[in-house]
Amino acid sequence: MNDLFAADAAGTAGTWVAALLTVVVFGRLLGERRVFALAQYLLAGLATGYLMVLSVREVLVPRLLDPLVNDAGGRPALWLAVPLVVAMAGAGYLPRRLAGVPVAMLIGGIAAFALGGAVVGTVLPQLAAGIVAPTGATAILNGLIALLISGLVLVSFLHGAPRRRLGVGAAAVGRWLLIGGLGAWLGYLLVSRLALMVDRIGFLLFDWIGIGR
Repeated sequence: MNDLFAADAAGTAGTWVAALLTVVVFGRLLGERRVFALAQYLLAGLATGYLMVLSVREVLVPRLLDPLVNDAGGRPALWLAVPLVVAMAGAGYLPRRLAGVPVAMLIGGIAAFALGGAVVGTVLPQLAAGIVAPTGATAILNGLIALLISGLVLVSFLHGAPRRRLGVGAAAVGRWLLIGGLGAWLGYLLVSRLALMVDRIGFLLFDWIGIGR
């Protein structure tokens, strides 16, 4: 990074833009909403444009258009994706029943992907940590605790199923454990955001203003 008057013009411009946007965001703490809203719109626009370019360059072109151009007859399933992409792009102008097909497939695919990731990446490793007998009493105890907590949290999601008093108590304990886990995660996010704030303040003082240089 550069300070107020660096020799590199591009670096100086980038530092000023970053510093002014940081000041604008910090201005929200003083009650300034209009300029902060402009910064939000800028962030949303840049993120949307980046995702659009990324989806075209990394998904549509290499995974759809290039295979159809290079091997048009050998990829019949990809031809079904073309009308889905067109329907998704023109969802605002097409009938709801027609535009709802790709949207439903997209939402269903994302939900299935998230559920599969949660099962494969979280539930199964937690169960494996408690089922597979590790070496050492501490490791065995940690695995059993992880297995117990995972089971109680899963029981808390059984809504509407008939349960006896033991099941109701286990579900209540699981809900409290879930709340504790969410609280710990929110605390971690708060600490990480505070670290980012300290980094931005240091950027303003040392890289922009140039204190200590």
